Amino acid sequence: NLIFTSWAVGVVVSGVVMTYQFGTNWSVFSDRTGPVLGPLLAYEVLAAFFLEAGFLGVMLFGRQRVGRSLHFFATLMVALGTLMSAFWILSANSWMHTPAGYAVNDAGQFVGTDWWAVIFNPSFPYRLVHMVLASYLATPFVVGAVGAYHLLKTRALQLDNTEARTMFSMAMWMAALVAPLQILAGDLHGLNTLEHQPAKIAAMEGHFETRAGAPLILFGMPNQREEQTDYAISIPKLGSLILTHDPNGVVRGLKEWPEQERPPVAIVFWSFRVMMAI
Repeated sequence: NLIFTSWAVGVVVSGVVMTYQFGTNWSVFSDRTGPVLGPLLAYEVLAAFFLEAGFLGVMLFGRQRVGRSLHFFATLMVALGTLMSAFWILSANSWMHTPAGYAVNDAGQFVGTDWWAVIFNPSFPYRLVHMVLASYLATPFVVGAVGAYHLLKTRALQLDNTEARTMFSMAMWMAALVAPLQILAGDLHGLNTLEHQPAKIAAMEGHFETRAGAPLILFGMPNQREEQTDYAISIPKLGSLILTHDPNGVVRGLKEWPEQERPPVAIVFWSFRVMMAI
């Protein structure tokens, strides 16, 4: 049920709704970028969604109806299909952030000229690794929580808890291995974003002024009208150290860009901190 619920929420609740939103809320965007994003999303459906959807039924309902080997194979196919979905979806998402391999035709549409460059655009490898590791990091905590629940339940009822102990142990080992990798991947992704989308980094960090030895703002209230972050609680020079690997490195502030080219600071600033907290 847990696996099915996660799959249903990810594919049905968000995926189907977002597909309709492309044509309703963002119809002009869809018209302009459809020649590039359309094929990428089609590849995801044909190569990945059919694969995982087809084997999902066997995985969920076939354990008592097929052999253990076939059931295990079906589970692997669902995992592979999900990974392939992540590949194509994140390629499309990354292209929207760091577009490459395209030209603009007479109708004002983006058309692919180099599909290798489209798919493997500059931010794609970092986003893919960061997002897949995030999924692999969330999974052991969900599995570990279920294992912990069964450990408490079996202890209270004085039942055998061998399976629950194995489940909890495997989850914690996976979390211990993946968490350090995610820290490294997050740092590399941040440096890639600094290179290609420096205004977004400035908004994430809450920096309006360009400065050397920039602090890391832990909490504050971005004030886009006054061009400052109010009530900032910060650690001196740590922002420059993280972003430039130099405590005295220069970090550009939002005032470097015209107002119409700046992102909505509060959304980016708080979303980043919610992610870090989680």
